[in-house]
Parts: sequence; C-alpha cells; structure tokens
Amino acid sequence: MPHQTSSPAAEFRLEVGESKIRKFQKKPQVAAVAELVWNGLDANATRVDVHLNRSEMGAVTEIVVRDNGHGMTVKHARTAFHDYGTTWKADRTQTHDEERILHGHNGEGRLYALALGDTFTWHSTATEGETLVGVRILGSLDQPTVWRVEGAAPEDEQPGTTVRIAVPENKNLRGLEAEDASANLTAKLAFYLRAYPQVRVTFDGKPLDPDEILACDPVDLALDLPDSYADDQPQPVVTFVEWSRRLSDRAMLICNADGLALYAYGQEWSDSIVSFTPYLRSARFNALSTDDLHMLPMTEEPLLAAAEKAIRAHLGMRSRQISAEVVRQLKNEGLYPYPDTPVSGAQAVERQTFDVVVTVARTALPEKGTPRRLSVDLIRSALESNPGDLHAILEKVLALGEDDRRHLKTLLDGTSLPHVIGAATTVTNRLDFINGLRKIFADKLLRSELREVDQLHPMIAKNLWLFGEDWSMASCEVGLTNVLKAHLEDMLGPDAVLEHELHKVTKPNGRDGRVDILLFRSRRDDASTERIIVELKRPTVKVGRKELKQITDYARAIVEDPQYKGVDCKWRFYLVTYEWADEIRRDIRQMGRPEGLADDQPEYEVWVKSWGELLGAAEQKLLFFQKQLNYEATDERVVQHLRETYAHYLPDSLTED
Repeated sequence: MPHQTSSPAAEFRLEVGESKIRKFQKKPQVAAVAELVWNGLDANATRVDVHLNRSEMGAVTEIVVRDNGHGMTVKHARTAFHDYGTTWKADRTQTHDEERILHGHNGEGRLYALALGDTFTWHSTATEGETLVGVRILGSLDQPTVWRVEGAAPEDEQPGTTVRIAVPENKNLRGLEAEDASANLTAKLAFYLRAYPQVRVTFDGKPLDPDEILACDPVDLALDLPDSYADDQPQPVVTFVEWSRRLSDRAMLICNADGLALYAYGQEWSDSIVSFTPYLRSARFNALSTDDLHMLPMTEEPLLAAAEKAIRAHLGMRSRQISAEVVRQLKNEGLYPYPDTPVSGAQAVERQTFDVVVTVARTALPEKGTPRRLSVDLIRSALESNPGDLHAILEKVLALGEDDRRHLKTLLDGTSLPHVIGAATTVTNRLDFINGLRKIFADKLLRSELREVDQLHPMIAKNLWLFGEDWSMASCEVGLTNVLKAHLEDMLGPDAVLEHELHKVTKPNGRDGRVDILLFRSRRDDASTERIIVELKRPTVKVGRKELKQITDYARAIVEDPQYKGVDCKWRFYLVTYEWADEIRRDIRQMGRPEGLADDQPEYEVWVKSWGELLGAAEQKLLFFQKQLNYEATDERVVQHLRETYAHYLPDSLTED
C-alpha cells in the first residue's frame, strides 16, 4: 500500500482557558491510562498495549500506548484536537463498523495524558483510499492549551496509533507502579473485555483478564414480562456479572441475543456492597440502528422496567447473602461483638449498622490476628460512642477506598441508624453523669473532697441540659457579663462571683470553695430572647428566706436595668443548693405552680432547686429512653464515665483505682 507525503503543520489553541485544562493533571493515573486505552478501543482496535519504559535505575521514563485501530488522518486529527469537548463520537453510540459500543462522548480523553508526563506525542497511521497516511500531534505541559498537528510519514505498515508520554525525573507514578495497578486497570475495562472477548489489552507486559476479578459465575435473571414478549426466542434475560473488586459505577448494557453490548442505558447502578454490571440481552436488539437504541425508553418500556425490577431484587438478595456470610465468619472467629439477641432496641440498631459497615469494609479488614480484631473493635467503639469517627477509621486505619467510603456514606445518610446511635450515646452519657453526681453527693468522703469552685461548677457548666434541653446549645454574652457584674456585690454579697472570675477567689491549694457562683447563658431566635442565671450555693449554706429574697431582689434589679427594661426577654433564675430550709417550703410549693417556682413574673422566673430534685427531674425526662436502652446504672459504669469525661474535676478518691 503506497504512502502519502507529509502535509503542512497546523497549530491549535484551545479556547477554554489554561486552568480548565490543567485540572487533568490531577486525574488518577490508572484512570488516565484507561482513557488512552478507551481511545484505541473506540477506534475499533482489537489490541491495545500499554508499556512502561524504564531507565537502568528502574524509574519509568516513558509511557507508550499502542493500538491497532483505524488511526487518524491529518483531517481527522485537526478536527479531534481543534476544540475542547469536540469528538467524532458525540452523536454516535457504536464504532465505525457498528460492532462495538463507544466509551467516550466528551472529547476529553486525550487530555488525561497531562496526569502522566510533560510532553506528549500521538503518531497515527490510517488509510485514505488505497494509501497509508501518517499524522503526528504534539503537546506539552508547558503550554497545555496548544496542540500542533502535522503530516508525517506512516510509522507502521498497518493502521494504528501510538501515544508516547515523556515522564520527567521528579514525576511520581505510584499509581501505575503499584502491585495492583494491573488489576485496577482491569476493573475499569472489565465489562468491555468480557463483552468483547476478541479484544486483548496488556499492561506492562501482562494481559488483562476480567475472569481474574469475577466474584462468582454470572447469573441470568428471568424477567417478569407481559404476554407480548411470550413468543420471543430466546426469551430476554439480564446477565448479572459480579466483580470481586470495586468498579466504577456502570449503566445497564443493552446487548443483542449473543451478548454483544450495543448501548449503555439509563442511570449508572451503584451499590455499597455489590460491584456488578447488568447486561440486558434480547433478540429484539439484534438489528437496531443508533436512532432505534435512543428510542428504547418508548419502544421497549415494559422490557426495561422488568429488567430493572429483576436487578433490584437480585441485588438486595446478594447484599443480604454477603452480609450474612461476613457476620457468620466473624462469629466463627469469635470477633463478632454482639449477642445473638439484642438486649435493647438501641443495641439492635447499632448491631444492624455494624453489620452494614463490616460488610462494606470486608475487603479492607486485615485477614487475621490482632490487626483484624483491633479493626473490628474500632468499628464497634465508633458506633457505640461517636459515629462521627467512623469514616476517619475506615479511611486512615483500614484504608478503605474512596468509592467504598462514598457508597457507605450514601447508604448510612439515607437511614436513621447513625442518628439513633448518636441519640442513644447522648442519653446514656447523661444518665451516667446523673448517677455519677448522685454517687458523689451520697458519699460523705467524696462530698467532703469535692471542690465546688474548680470541680463541681465546671462540670455543671458543661451540662446545662439539666435546666432544659435548649440550654446545652446556649452561649455566654459579653454585655450580660457587665450587667451582672454591676449588680452582683450589692445584691448577693462579696462572696458571690461570676463563673469567669473563679480564678480570682481560689487559693493556691485550689480547695477554697467558700463562694456562690453564677453560671449564665443567653439564647435567641427570631421571636424572642431567653437568659438563664444559675446561682450554685456553697454546701455549708442551707437556703432560707434570706437567700431567696437575695436572688429575687437580684432578678428584679436585672430586669429593671436600663439595658433590658422593656426588652422582649424572659429570664430564669435558679438557686441550686444541697438543702433548703422549711421556712421557704410554702414559697416554693405553691398551688398552680410547678414545684420550686418561687416567683413567676412576665419578665422572669425564680426557682429554688435541691440537687436531688434537679437530678431527679432530669432523669425523669430520660425515663422512656432508659427503658428502650435497657440502661442499668452500675458503680463501675458511672465511675468509668466520670473518669473518662471529667478527669480534671473529680475528687482524688475517684481518680484512683
């Protein structure tokens, strides 16, 4: 076959801007190689070889992708490289000979080369009539928007294209040099190689074989079809192919009766547990044109709907089977952390979430020994105490792939499981805190050791939900601090201080608790403002008429302050003590008012509460959840919670084993 002489060179500048082109430098390296392979396959190649040429020191210096496709003429090359997003594939679904499905439609595949090196050369040979013609395309990372196309002598005696990418010395090609690089590339090309067994692709000398990553034998799914399909021979069927490695999400492939893929239909299927590709095979598709394939949603809607229904049913069944097998294996190894029968509804939810997580992460779990046990324990611990840590554990400890973590997040975000677990953790922590305080107050030694200033009061400040759920989200207010300070000494005496001033009254040994402390918070919404003032009395004070009058006068002085007078604001003042005197019993036990409410005005409320009443009321609100969680307060449990959460605020006797 004669050769044609070269033609003049042409240089093109992409108009989309350099920053948009340079984004391809960050593409994953295996994905970049896959795109170059797809270009060859879309050119009807039956053979594509990827070579990694190395220096004497073993470093990759050049990447070469060679195919035996139909190649490019100068005219075709100028069209292909002239504009960003331009491709001859845009309005087609099949290769030129109508035998194979096309992969690319966006005109971006060639730009993936930027992720692999700094200079790029395409040398392509094609037939033009009876003549072999050649073309060379040149590009570089220095000018990524500029591409030079020039005629050249044919490099081979047969059509085909060779891409050469020069790799600079400082370029890290970890993705391509990893042991599993070949398998990762196989996973990306697997559905195509299985559909077209006549195609051969090699990577660094190794043929890519999709059968190596098959999880199990393909399964043909029978379809529930209307009577209009009764005479079809053979009957339409979906072949469900399951992979042992995570593949990119795949659409259902429309195939002829022999399984030759013609068209990718509908949305891409994704699942957090099963990696698969569905092939819908029917003789009805044997002679369809490109336009006919685009019309399938209207012409074959019952068949497509039946196929999707069968896929969903089989996918659910396989997910349950795989999860059951993972759980069974952990039980056999003695690693499964839950009893067969959950002790509470919350534990059942936690166990269900654990089963999902370990199933998705099954390939990332160490195979045996202490690392495997540690990984399982970390997952259980995260679910039990802080579900927010789960994704960090999966990423940093188990090195679970990004796709698997994304699928798992989507699955969990679509359920209430993390929210239920988080709520259960909050409830049990609060119950442990309540019972921990009761233990301290009931023990004479612990009560004598407990310092109000730097121990009890900081713990209460971290648990303002004792006074109402919303106060746990409230904050301090600078202006309020100044107003309280202005009235403090005159109304409550010189021993009373704000929580921010505790460092001014403690002695060097830290054991001076002879003060009354005010905690204060503020919260707002669109309609109103609420403020809470909590006066924690020192344990030697039995609250009587004098103390009640002090807090009431203080409340009235605050609400009459010019800064707040006439403002739409509700104040709540709490006087909290170990014990109150009988002389105020009628003041805090009035008919028509809740117990403890001593003064109820439009602008403010004054409450007197003992620690026993405060903790009992808070526990009562958690009673329903306590029953659902099957919570039981044990000495060991509450002490452990206090040590883990409030180690700096505990009496010495509780910090010692």
